[in-house]
Amino acid sequence: MRLRLFLFALYASLSVGVWAQTDTVSTRSIYVGLRNNKYVFAGYQGGSWSVGLENTLWIRNLSEQYLRLNGRYSLNTKLWNIQFSAHAFAGANYAGRYYDGGLKVGLDKTAGRFSFGAGVMPFYDSTFGYNTCYTVHAACRVIQEASIVVNLTNIPEYRMVEHRIVPGVLFKVRKLWVRPELSIPLNDNVQFTRVLVSFRYDFLLK
Repeated sequence: MRLRLFLFALYASLSVGVWAQTDTVSTRSIYVGLRNNKYVFAGYQGGSWSVGLENTLWIRNLSEQYLRLNGRYSLNTKLWNIQFSAHAFAGANYAGRYYDGGLKVGLDKTAGRFSFGAGVMPFYDSTFGYNTCYTVHAACRVIQEASIVVNLTNIPEYRMVEHRIVPGVLFKVRKLWVRPELSIPLNDNVQFTRVLVSFRYDFLLK
């Protein structure tokens, strides 16, 4: 049963990338970056769709390294300029000791300096089982290059499903964005607050 769920998540991740290739490609790039201090990633962006790989960075034992395949798609629904997005992924550690997969769908809206959105993500981990995860987020652009952001979510930052509030600042300069933030647990265990940094740089293709 677990293997079938994992294969389904892997199929979903691949199918999102393939389905999205029918969309008109307006901007193409190769991108690299870091997620939550721990995962390095690289991929290809083709307009509204992208595919990529990410791998753990700070794992001592090679067999415990984690590899993930990602597929993303976004679309302006033309309904009040609401943006639809889908992100499918499947991953496993090198030793095959555990695997996981999920499919996050969300809606986002921008109005002047403000943006807000929400999403839901069915998520399966071979050790911890199934969870329905969520995200509710908002941002306010302070200057052209910087926005204050906040996210209320239980989507795993690493593996565990945890209810957290995550305030931060999003910096965008040309082809680079950087997002430092605090991840604060909502169960009063403030000592488990994390300082996280993510960034991405795009190499534009002609």
